[in-house]
This record gives sequence, structure tokens and C-alpha cells, in this order.
Amino acid sequence: MKKILVLLADGFEDIEVVTPTDLLRRAKIKVDLVSIDKRLVTTSSGTEIMSDMTIDTIDENQYDMLFLPGGSGVKNLEKSSEVKKLITYFDQTKKFIAAICAAPSILGKMGLLKNRTFTCYPGYEKQFNQGNYTKSPLEISDYFITARGIGYVNKFALQLIEILTDKRTKNKVAKQTLILESGEFDD
Repeated sequence: MKKILVLLADGFEDIEVVTPTDLLRRAKIKVDLVSIDKRLVTTSSGTEIMSDMTIDTIDENQYDMLFLPGGSGVKNLEKSSEVKKLITYFDQTKKFIAAICAAPSILGKMGLLKNRTFTCYPGYEKQFNQGNYTKSPLEISDYFITARGIGYVNKFALQLIEILTDKRTKNKVAKQTLILESGEFDD
């Protein structure tokens, strides 16, 4: 079974975590919600969510993908040396790194988007000077998957499903949840 590690920090964007987690789990992908400090994490809207574990208890070798959600929690993720160490591990081992909204800025500031195409929430691309920024909803460059923001969260989650499983599983989840675009998810 494929496993994805979702990093949580106070201020993360609710929809950018809850929706992908739901869709990924429907695809039978193991999702671990991992907080950078305490188990109970507060979202950008003030909702409290209990993480599955904290970052100091994980074995990064068990995961196929690292996922960084956006929101004001990006500032908290960016301050964590453990988060940077984890991102570096996933980069060096060429495992998938997914980031949405403001979160690609962490990767950019670490120098990981150099010579890569990426997207992010408008304005965050100005925080670093590298890579090829597009205004596309979603970009895949090597093992980096970036998405623009909340409006594209379903497309983003379905792409993660396809990367970790296959197109058939993605289509099944899309049909099951009525995330349909004219013929796009037909078998």
C-alpha cells in the first residue's frame, strides 16, 4: 500500500488537507497527518484537527510522497529545521514532493525549484527567483507536484492518486465523488 505523509502546522488551509486526505483514502492510499510539534493542530479557520503523530516519531523511509499544504501554516513549516531535513531527504531520494498554494515557496526558498516548472498561489513566486513559474492549476516537474490553491484541490488530489496508483483508480474516485468533467475521467 502506498503511503503519503501530510505535514501539518498551525494555520494550514483546511480544504487543502481535508479534501486530499479524503480522496486519497478512498483510493486506498495510507495517509498520515503529521504535525510538526503538537498533536492538536489549528487550521486557518480555527478548526482543531488531531494529527496522527508528530514529526519526531516518523520513519520517512516508509513514505512514497511528502505533501505540504498551504495557508498561513506555511510560515510555521518553513521555520522548522525538521521539515527542511525531511524535504531534503525526499528530494535526495527522488521521492514525490507535493505542495499546494503558498507551500511551493518553501521549496523555492530551499533552491529546489531551480530548472523546474511550478505553480503556486499568485505572489508567492516572487519570494524566490528561480524555476519556471506558470499560472497553471497544476504542474508536474520531475517528482515535484505543485498546485495553485484551493480552487484546484480536487484536480490536485486526483493527480496525486494517479501518481501513486493508476489512472483507473483516479477515475473510480472521481466518479464515486462526482468530480466529473465531460469525459475526462472515462475508463
